[in-house]
Amino acid sequence: MAQGNAMTSEPSTPDDALARRAQDLETLRQAEEETAFAGDQREVTGEPSTVSQHPADTADFMYQRELQQTTQNLLEREQAQVEVALRARERGTYGKCQDCGQAIPAERLAARPEATLCVDCQRRSEGAH
Repeated sequence: MAQGNAMTSEPSTPDDALARRAQDLETLRQAEEETAFAGDQREVTGEPSTVSQHPADTADFMYQRELQQTTQNLLEREQAQVEVALRARERGTYGKCQDCGQAIPAERLAARPEATLCVDCQRRSEGAH
């Protein structure tokens, strides 16, 4: 019996999830870029000068900037992981661990479609840092 989905008659695959992850990250990155670093401190706070601001106001502003920078860094790192997985898909090696060559379990790819390491190799990699 044919499924009613006009776009595809097959269930979602890790490849589909990887493409969705890439799109989601791009959407997040664009949204963050549009809101982050919108202007200098005077423009954002509406103050004509930063000289007379209370130190707590300046600290809050700096904290927000650092938080935005951290978010951007995380999104860039995630995007890089997705790009590596996309290249692996192009080479026909998607779903195989880059370190040991074993198949990455379907459950891991469903949860983290950008995964390029099996769980054991990922743990070793994280332990090395």
